[in-house]
Formats: sequence, C-alpha cells, structure tokens
Amino acid sequence: MTKSDIKGEAVHQRHETNDPVLLMLGIGKQLWRRESGDRFVERLRSEDSPPPFEGRLDTPAQNAAESVWHRIKSHQGEEFKTATRLPFTYAVEGAGIWFFRDGRRINRKLTRTQVEVAIARCPLTSTTEIKDLMDYAYLFALLTDARIRGEAW
Repeated sequence: MTKSDIKGEAVHQRHETNDPVLLMLGIGKQLWRRESGDRFVERLRSEDSPPPFEGRLDTPAQNAAESVWHRIKSHQGEEFKTATRLPFTYAVEGAGIWFFRDGRRINRKLTRTQVEVAIARCPLTSTTEIKDLMDYAYLFALLTDARIRGEAW
C-alpha cells in the first residue's frame, strides 16, 4: 500500500465519522423493537391503537392523557355544547372520535393523537389555542367540560 493510498483511506474514514447521517446508524433499533416498520405504517393507515406499552406510565402528562381518554370513552353518546352553545354528540371508534351534529356525522375522524396533543396544551382558555388541530371547536368543548377534564386541570 502506498503512502497516497493510506492518506486517501484516512480522509475517507474521517469523512464517514463526520457525516451526520452515518452517525445516526443504529439509532432506531429501540424504536422498532416492539413493532416492525411495515406494521407501524399499516397501523397508522387503519388508525388502530399502538401496541401496549410494556413499562408503566411515568410522567403525569401520560397519566392525564390516559385518564382523559378513558373519560371521553365513558361519556360518548352524551350531549355536549360547543363554545357557541351548539349541541353535539360523539362516538369513539378505535383510536378516534366521530362527532355528530343534528344526528349527522361530521365527515372527519379526530384521532387520539390529536386529542393527546390538545391535552398537552391544557388548560385551554380559547379555541384558538388548538386551532391547528382537526375539529378544534368540538375538541375544545370536550376538554373544557367538567365531565371530561375531571381534576386534570
């Protein structure tokens, strides 16, 4: 091996260790330990719940989201009112919520992920705080109702 070959190989190795993409090699192993990539994509498309978490919920935000979701499920079918006092009901289906006004279903399903994003922003004072989320008027009404928020905020 010539001196120029050794120098070229050293430059190549140094370049690889500074490459941010190559430095991420192996980072996702723990992410895909519970679920394969194909199953993950399939689950996202079907809006199913993620696989059960093997540990316990450690943070208060996770506990709050779980308890609020449980209350949402237990009060489905009851009448709620939006901030403008319009009555609506809802039904939980899988990992999402269908809203109903005047007996007709709103043609968008609010996902549990969106609900959890809104819960992380609670306590809410205005619908504009969650305007970037789907069905925010109904979501705001749910999360500010005493039946759903409980003692969470």
